[in-house]
Amino acid sequence: MRPSRFTAALGLACAASLGLGVTTTATASSASAATGDFYTPPAAVPAQPGTLMKSEKFFTGLNMWGNTTRIMYSSKDDNGQPTAVTGAYIEPWAAWKGPGPRPVVVYGVGTIGQGDQCAPSRMMASSINLSTPGSLGVNYETQGMNNLLAKGVAVVVTDYIGLGTPGRPHTYMNRDDQAHAMLDAARVASKVPGATVKANSKVATYGYSQGGGASAAAVEAAPTYAPDLDVAAAYVGAPPADLEKVLAGVDGSPIAGVIGYFINGAASSSAAVKAFADESVNATGKTMLSRTSGQCTVDTVVSYGYRKTSDFTATGEPIAAVMARNEEVTGFVRAQRTGTMKPTAAVRVATGVADDVVPHAQSKQLALDWCGKGANVTYAPIPGLSLGPKSLLNHANPMLADQLTARDWVVQRLSGAPATGNCSTAAGLK
Repeated sequence: MRPSRFTAALGLACAASLGLGVTTTATASSASAATGDFYTPPAAVPAQPGTLMKSEKFFTGLNMWGNTTRIMYSSKDDNGQPTAVTGAYIEPWAAWKGPGPRPVVVYGVGTIGQGDQCAPSRMMASSINLSTPGSLGVNYETQGMNNLLAKGVAVVVTDYIGLGTPGRPHTYMNRDDQAHAMLDAARVASKVPGATVKANSKVATYGYSQGGGASAAAVEAAPTYAPDLDVAAAYVGAPPADLEKVLAGVDGSPIAGVIGYFINGAASSSAAVKAFADESVNATGKTMLSRTSGQCTVDTVVSYGYRKTSDFTATGEPIAAVMARNEEVTGFVRAQRTGTMKPTAAVRVATGVADDVVPHAQSKQLALDWCGKGANVTYAPIPGLSLGPKSLLNHANPMLADQLTARDWVVQRLSGAPATGNCSTAAGLK
């Protein structure tokens, strides 16, 4: 293992307890045992998206600043098929001091892994999961959730489609799947026993990195997929909006192995991508796909950090280059791009100017694309110096720097304060 790869993995592993101020108040093994068969979906999933299928309260101590309920609900995948999704609803201990009923934020976590053990709802009582031998799961998003709970805003966290529930792979960075999982989580929040959120509560979507992509997909899909929801705002942090550019950005980076997450998930819903994986990925690449399908992010950084994807293709070219010659695969990748529909809610797009892992330029372009459609967009470039080519800190530091500002912006929108966008000057900003 290269020292730099170990350093990157160690940074991720420590983030929960150091960088983000997270506690670990329950053991991973006891938390895992308590779930029982909760995560196994029934044979038949309700056709109506946003149906609460089951729920159970569980103790999270001081790790979450509210009363937590594990949930399973119905959604639809990108092929229109009903599917079960898990997650967690947190009822804040703090009172909501704004107007109207308590609002809810749908929280999309950043890249956390593809193995079922990595699901965020499995790591609410303990931010580190050691329940699977040889795997280290880290929930580094807990403090972001608690920041919102401290303001009296309810939080519902989606595990995304295929993450946590056995039987299908997590469809990592699939635009429709992530949008539907987010919006159906918002629909189900008011149905959770003990929730004070109402069906007419204001809703915001929130996320950074993968979560930023999920938030972006959700807010632009909301007017057509979930017109019943009062979506007031979206925080879209470091969104992987253009996967063609992001695939090149993560290649050779500490998180190079997440390309395996994408191919595994895409192959489960696209015959063209499955054929690509069968025909264009070499034996080393097929091993990578198999291993990453059961890994959490720390595991993947240790296994495949800084690897070039040319190691995984039959031709010895980068995966993005091989994909580009396949029209059907290229079409699937381009279909995941966000920025093609106009959000009706206020949106804040934040991106670190030194981020070369999830490239800054394509995140900025998302803001400009939405501006071009007449959306109310606040574009927020986060200043910072590069800490080296494709350093994970170039991507992670802006999340920490922007966390409270993002929280306050969202709470203001949920309180009814209008957002003054900056589309007129966004293009000239860094």
